[in-house]
Amino acid sequence: MPFDALHDWCSLVERDLDVGAEMLHFLRQEVPNAQSVDPWQLEAVTSVASTVAMRVCRQAGKSCVLATRGVRELKRGGTTICLAPAERQTREITRKVSLYLRATDLVIERATQSEIETSNGGRFIAVPASGATIRGYTADLIMVDEMAYLPGHNGGEDIVVALLPMLKDNGQTFYASTPAGRFNMFAELFREPREGVHRIVVPGTSIPRLSARVERLRAQLSATRFRQEVEVEMLADGLAYFDLAIIENATSQEGAICPRI
Repeated sequence: MPFDALHDWCSLVERDLDVGAEMLHFLRQEVPNAQSVDPWQLEAVTSVASTVAMRVCRQAGKSCVLATRGVRELKRGGTTICLAPAERQTREITRKVSLYLRATDLVIERATQSEIETSNGGRFIAVPASGATIRGYTADLIMVDEMAYLPGHNGGEDIVVALLPMLKDNGQTFYASTPAGRFNMFAELFREPREGVHRIVVPGTSIPRLSARVERLRAQLSATRFRQEVEVEMLADGLAYFDLAIIENATSQEGAICPRI
């Protein structure tokens, strides 16, 4: 075997055995000088929990996690349904999956801006958040991007309820978003104890490679916006600096810290 071919074969074996090496190979299709995968990304991609909830700051790489999971499901011949608030976002995640597929030996049989089919029977389907457009599928993996910003009652609860019956009994669900308040279905995943939920919280201040961007945003954003967008805090309504419950307790006649007079 020629040396170059041997090197490529060894690299392929390494990626098959090491999820981190595989994801880094995917990332290099997009960022050629990428040196490593963040620990939280590897934690998410390798999670075997039935539900994975990721509360992550913007530009931290959550779409890379979703695209990697989508490609890994395609390699297994499974079907992934990816939901996002807007059609533009569905096209973006599909584009990323297509890009990562170049780093595999899978053959794409059909591809559009929102759907990919591979020769082994795998399907990746990205749909905007409308209950009317997402019925009728059966999925091995369901992913919801920017879940906190879904339209509709209780932060898109009606849309998610329409989506979940499509999941197979042994399927997995991924929810990813920056926070948008405390009173929506995404926030409930972190506020209420639930079995089988793997929670991952990633503030921008915890990622060294984002330090310059974090400091720029700290100087440009209000304190409230910085806490929400960068530190991924779930503020009362997504805007208030203090949680409404704190304000209510502080002004309550019964148990106030500083009672009204």
